[in-house]
Amino acid sequence: MASSTQYGKALFEITEELGTTERVLSDMDIARRLFSDSPEYLKLLDTPAVPKEERARLADEALGSLDTHLTNLIKILSEHHTAYIFPKVCEEYRKLYDNARGIERAVAVSAVPMTKEQISALTARLERMTGKTVKLKNDVDPSILGGLIVRIGAKQLDGSVRAGLDSFEASLKELVI
Repeated sequence: MASSTQYGKALFEITEELGTTERVLSDMDIARRLFSDSPEYLKLLDTPAVPKEERARLADEALGSLDTHLTNLIKILSEHHTAYIFPKVCEEYRKLYDNARGIERAVAVSAVPMTKEQISALTARLERMTGKTVKLKNDVDPSILGGLIVRIGAKQLDGSVRAGLDSFEASLKELVI
C-alpha cells in the first residue's frame, strides 16, 4: 500500500505536468477545511460499513467542484480505507511545492504579536540567510517573556528572554562558592 509521501509525490508530479499545481493546492485547503470541520465525514469515507460505490458518490457530492485528480485521490484513499492520511498527503504535496518554488516556511514565536514592519524585516533577513523566499508566520507565546524563537527548516534559533534566563540559571548552579 502506498504511503502519504508516495501519494503526495504522485499527485504533485501529475499536477506539475498539467500545470494545475496551484489550483490543486488551493483545492486541498478547501478539502482539508471540510475534513477538519467535519471529522466524521472523513471517518465515513474510511468505513468499510459503507459500500465503496456509496463512498465514491459521497466524495463526488462533497468535492465535485474540486480538481478531478484531487477528488480521485480522495476516492482512492477511501477505497483503501486510508482517507485518514489525507492531511499527511497534503503536507507532502505542500513540501514538494515549496521546494520546487524555492520557498522556505518559518515560524517566529514572540511574547506579543509582531508588527508588520517587524515581520517584513525578519522575513528579509531570513531570505538573505537562506537564499529562498520565506513565508513567515508569527505565533504568540507569552511564556517566552520577550525576544524571539525562530524555527526555519530543521533549525531553531532561540533568542528568547526565557532561554537567556534558563542559561543564566544553569550557569549559577555550576558556580562553586
